[in-house]
Amino acid sequence: MYHPFFQFVLPRVGQAALSALLYFNFLQLPPLQWFADMPLLYYGIPLLLVAGLGYISRDPLGLGIVFSGHLTAIYCVGTVISLLLRPFGGGVLRVWNLLWLDGMTPWLLTGLIFWLGRRRAVHLRTTKYHLTTHKKLPGGKLRIVQVSDIHPRACAAMDRTRIPELQKKIEACRPDILVLTGDIFDEYTSPEDFDAFCRMFGRLHPRMGKYYVLGNHDLFHHWREPSFDRAMLEKALHDAGVRLLEDETCRTGSGTVRIVGRKDYLFTGGQRFTARQLLPHGAGDVFTLWLDHEPRDFKNAAAVGADLILSGHTHGGQVWPAGAVGMAARNERNYGKKRITENCTAIVSGGTGTWGYKFRTQGRTEIVLVEISQS
Repeated sequence: MYHPFFQFVLPRVGQAALSALLYFNFLQLPPLQWFADMPLLYYGIPLLLVAGLGYISRDPLGLGIVFSGHLTAIYCVGTVISLLLRPFGGGVLRVWNLLWLDGMTPWLLTGLIFWLGRRRAVHLRTTKYHLTTHKKLPGGKLRIVQVSDIHPRACAAMDRTRIPELQKKIEACRPDILVLTGDIFDEYTSPEDFDAFCRMFGRLHPRMGKYYVLGNHDLFHHWREPSFDRAMLEKALHDAGVRLLEDETCRTGSGTVRIVGRKDYLFTGGQRFTARQLLPHGAGDVFTLWLDHEPRDFKNAAAVGADLILSGHTHGGQVWPAGAVGMAARNERNYGKKRITENCTAIVSGGTGTWGYKFRTQGRTEIVLVEISQS
């Protein structure tokens, strides 16, 4: 436990300092100069702006705090630049003041970031990776589609209205195997979204099956009780022909492909089988697909014979730089492909949806297609 000074006092001091910085910057806003002869309005409006930013930032997981964070960060950077350029004076400072637009630039940049962030969040891509293996594959090749971290919610990137687009993209990949690597649902998923996505999974027919591993949000109640429970989820997946794997393995493709599905590390608090317990005798000559919601324990998975590890969880960071800092703290890979050993590759999806809101400045909203050829 941190000392109370660091836990309670220091954050308040920092918040007060940032509020003061914003207040004095707001005093320079061009529209405010119209009220220069009216002290009550001239000094009061910036105070209302600071209070308004504080109000929309009251939810630590809401979009308001993201807006305030970007605006404040840009103001902080601009203030530092202004202080560094002040000794130079003259033309350099005039150019900077022109670019700064008396403090309007942070608002314009924040607005642009949010416009681009929304477009980036709702643009669903298909990201393709090509791999080779010396192990035998059915027909000499294998196509795997990964869907991860949908987090259906009306205010997020994915909800039931986008199912036709998602289904069309998955079917266009012609997958042999469909894998759902966790956080397909969460505690904010409505009953209508839950039913609609499960029905869509039932309409997909990859020839070697559909497989699901739980994430930390599917059944773990972080913020509130979800609209479904474990029994409902298990029944819906069964009805859709999706196999739930929890620290277990199975074979498909006439036994030529092994699929290992791990319990989520956060969901279990780390109380799950080790990689060695899951494959005590190794993988042998069987191509082994390893599913783990959170990208961790790569080396141990590779050591027991995993050929391909698919994970999600990170959303590719989603909101820069907070996402990048947070993900770098624990995960072995934030986004994309990583070669673990000569025979093992890990791929971390940016998520087929977004968490919380339609906003993304890092990573991709995507489904992942992995095409594997037998060499």
